[in-house]
Amino acid sequence: MEKTKKRILLILISILILIIGITLYFLYPLLKMKPAETGSINNTNVFALRNGINSIFFIKSENGYIMIDAGSSANKIEASLKENDINVTDVKWILLTHSDSDHVNSLPLFSNAEIYMSEDEINLANGTIKRNLFSYNSLPVNTDEINLLYDGQELLFDNIKVECIKTPGHTDGTMIYLIDDKYLFTGDAFMVSNNKLSVHPFTMDKELAGQTITSKTRRPSSNSTHFSQRSLLVSLRKSKVIR
Repeated sequence: MEKTKKRILLILISILILIIGITLYFLYPLLKMKPAETGSINNTNVFALRNGINSIFFIKSENGYIMIDAGSSANKIEASLKENDINVTDVKWILLTHSDSDHVNSLPLFSNAEIYMSEDEINLANGTIKRNLFSYNSLPVNTDEINLLYDGQELLFDNIKVECIKTPGHTDGTMIYLIDDKYLFTGDAFMVSNNKLSVHPFTMDKELAGQTITSKTRRPSSNSTHFSQRSLLVSLRKSKVIR
């Protein structure tokens, strides 16, 4: 009887250690990430809105806003928009870097906006393929209403140019956006830590993501300013965080 109790206790301790290990595995990378705080970004026409562990970004055009990604909490985003005098109906275009829940959850707030996403992300977004061993992605809006983009496509919103750049790795269809050849919005395609670009920890194909980082940071326009949903600003040429 005493041996049985010891075995049960040992099993319970092992399970507890396993749970703690898994929790630390997911939490530790998040502790290294520093989302941009809510407010205007110095020396740019970009406005950041922090939403929990990441940030979403806005660029004002003549007739409304371009928004990059849609955050993790619709209620918090709605409240933050009101606090910062941004009307949801003024958001005309939403560029999704990928379909993970913390980048799409507030989409239903913006019924007046056109939504854009990479054509290579649609099978993940509609649940055709798994995000990981245990889960699928799911968009809170009808995927048939999303405008699908191809690599190298250019968009024009009120004379603001958007170049769409395929950056697979974090997800199959991760896409980053270069605005007016000045601002590069990367979502989770890259992570910034210790002033260096690296692979995001929750990435589907880390080898491919590494190749993407190498190829995209060697682009001729690599002196653009880099905005990551979980970092401050970075100059890609110098890999230097600008605070």
